[in-house]
Amino acid sequence: MFPYIFSLVLGYVVGSFPSAFVLVKWKSRVDIRTAGSGNVGTMNTFDVTGSKSLSIAVLLMDLLKGSLAVFLAGVLIGHAPEVAGAAGIGAVLGHNYPVWLNFHGGRGLATAAGVFTLVGWVFIPVWCLLFVLTYVPWRDIHTSNIISLIVAPVLVWFAPDSALRWCVPAGSLETFRVAGGIICVLILIRHWDVLPAVLKPFKKQSS
Repeated sequence: MFPYIFSLVLGYVVGSFPSAFVLVKWKSRVDIRTAGSGNVGTMNTFDVTGSKSLSIAVLLMDLLKGSLAVFLAGVLIGHAPEVAGAAGIGAVLGHNYPVWLNFHGGRGLATAAGVFTLVGWVFIPVWCLLFVLTYVPWRDIHTSNIISLIVAPVLVWFAPDSALRWCVPAGSLETFRVAGGIICVLILIRHWDVLPAVLKPFKKQSS
């Protein structure tokens, strides 16, 4: 049990580095939590600063946090899939709820992508495909994010083992599926604030 708890805590510490907060504060002397959408992430970095280079830097740093958490857990504890999964979950938790910012963080998409790069990269193209397919009709980023985050883990969960073994590192596919599902739930929770706006067009159509 201790290795998994240690991995979770390690992932949290790595993931909790507030990339967007630090870079925006350095560039514009603005607290990103009080500007734009208040989200501590790539999109709001661009909305607040208008800087593509700064936004890309935030994106890359957030991606790196997810991969680094999984990598360090493997080096320090071992390469068991449960260790990688716990570190990945911890990294997304840290990004979404960083103790340094009174638990006010981002939504976790980039950090999760960094985690899946090492844990099971198949999640990334599946999510991207779903995002594109849902963005075309609705033209809303949050709607596409929410639908993709719900459907992607379901597709991966029911996908044949033979279709996943070639793109998931050696280990337990069940652990990969469970960790992926938990990470998607954590990201969905951070979309709770935009859910009313996402559901509004659907309510109009049904009324």
